[in-house]
Amino acid sequence: MRVCWGNTPIRLLCTSLVSLALGAGTVWEQAALAAGEQITVVQEESLGAGAKAVVEDIGALLTAPMRMTGEDWLKVGAGGAVVGGLVAADHSIQDWVDRNNKSVTGKKVANNLNTFGNPFTLVGVNVGVIGIGLANQSYGGGSWIKEAGLVSLEAEVFAVAAAETISNIAGRARPNRGLGATHFSPFSGNVSFGSSHSAASFAVAAVFAERFDPAIGWLSYGLAGAVAASRVYTDNHFSADVVLGGLIGYAMGKFINRQHSADPDDWQIRPMTMEGVGGGLTIGKRF
Repeated sequence: MRVCWGNTPIRLLCTSLVSLALGAGTVWEQAALAAGEQITVVQEESLGAGAKAVVEDIGALLTAPMRMTGEDWLKVGAGGAVVGGLVAADHSIQDWVDRNNKSVTGKKVANNLNTFGNPFTLVGVNVGVIGIGLANQSYGGGSWIKEAGLVSLEAEVFAVAAAETISNIAGRARPNRGLGATHFSPFSGNVSFGSSHSAASFAVAAVFAERFDPAIGWLSYGLAGAVAASRVYTDNHFSADVVLGGLIGYAMGKFINRQHSADPDDWQIRPMTMEGVGGGLTIGKRF
């Protein structure tokens, strides 16, 4: 399934923020209605502070190369070497896939994984985690589930934006176009080199692996790997494309998670009641 925002990854960011607002609002509305309260959604000035936090994270990403150590650059070089090697081998790999792995059952499974790994589907997963976290917090639980969903959502959006940008610059044709594994035409509308499905899946997996039980981490990485493989199986991407997307997603998940792991007050979404008036949500970030 093709992600359809094309050259404008900002649309995904806007869609994600709207989905987050609607999902969080629905959770609180249902809880308040159950208590027989009138609903009054409160939007604080701190919502602007939350937007400022996103801008700060973008700034941190853009300046990250200046803070990278020799070991970090070695890892980047190793990743680039792997991707480059796969580009050289992609024709043979895809030929083997086409000849040996086209069963009806396999196609059904791969198509389902394609749907699950679609970035918009994963936005819904993250919003669902945020909603569960809000419900847990409203009943006296901690905020860690909610924070995991928020960090995962931000990491996913950034990872997909990065993958889409690189794929548009590279202009590599998809396997199903039959133009070969070495057809690169920058800014031509070909967007194979950097799978957004793979980037989104590994970004979410990287955050979940650090913030939930280790079993959830293994499951998340397993699903992310299956999504990446399904993109090759269905001729949507070459192997180098999904590995590049996975590396982008993994790195982005780790980076954004580290940005928001030190301060427990990052990305606050809290239920709020006002005596005689109703209830609502406060959304923001502490500095």
